[in-house]
Amino acid sequence: MIFWYLHKISDRLLAIQAVEESGYKTADKAFPHNGKYRVHGFPKDSYHIACIAHRTRLQNILRAPGIDPIEKALLKQRVANLSTAQSGYVEKQKKALEQ
Repeated sequence: MIFWYLHKISDRLLAIQAVEESGYKTADKAFPHNGKYRVHGFPKDSYHIACIAHRTRLQNILRAPGIDPIEKALLKQRVANLSTAQSGYVEKQKKALEQ
C-alpha cells in the first residue's frame, strides 16, 4: 500500500515538472510510469488507446459466427496492420524523447 502511494506521489511530481517544460518529454513525465499506462516504456497516449480499442473491436468481430472467409482474412490483416502502425508510432515516440 505504501509503495503504491509513493508511486502516485512520484507520478504527480513528474506531472508538475512537466508543466514547466515543453515538447513531448512533457507527456512522458505526465503519464504515470506504471506499466498499465505505458506501451514498451513509452506513454500510452490517445494513439495507443485508439489502436487497442480498434484491435479489440476487430477481434470481437472475428469471433462472431458466420463471417465470410474473405472478410475474415481482411479483418485479420487489419489487426496485423494495427500492430505495425503501433510499432511505428513507438519509434516516433522514441525519437521525440531522444531529442
